[in-house]
Amino acid sequence: ICDGTLFARNIINEPPDVATTLYLEKLGREIAKEYTLKATVLDEHELQKQGLNLIYSVGKGSNYPPRLIILEYNGDSKSKDKTALVGKGITFDTGGINLKPSGSIETMKCDMAGAALVLATIKAAAALKLKKNIIAVVPTCENMISSKAYRPSDIIKAYNGKTVEVS
Repeated sequence: ICDGTLFARNIINEPPDVATTLYLEKLGREIAKEYTLKATVLDEHELQKQGLNLIYSVGKGSNYPPRLIILEYNGDSKSKDKTALVGKGITFDTGGINLKPSGSIETMKCDMAGAALVLATIKAAAALKLKKNIIAVVPTCENMISSKAYRPSDIIKAYNGKTVEVS
């Protein structure tokens, strides 16, 4: 449990130029390999193809492409019960075109703490060989300004068919 706690804390404390979407993907793949977990990673093309436009849109202004990381730990083959953990993985959040003010933007690297916690939790569960089935879901992107970024008033269609207007 301590190893999981330190794992999460170390990810959160990394600077945003290290703890990128691709870094989280790498960690997820390493955990999957070490503990023989099923890993699925949707890249920016697959996100668009699957209609996961909200994740894609938030991340499209960044040099680091968005990802959806899914790890599956099956510790109880006799049970069909599954626990899903979802952790927000915004590796840095400038606020898009509506920039965050000084005093709050400096800590936006911590916007991915939920993702770090979910990765650490499934890693700890696998290391402890818990008799649980757990699915870890980490949508990760970096919300940056660029000529490709979404804009206020853009309307983005979500996976469930609903639309979201950016404010």
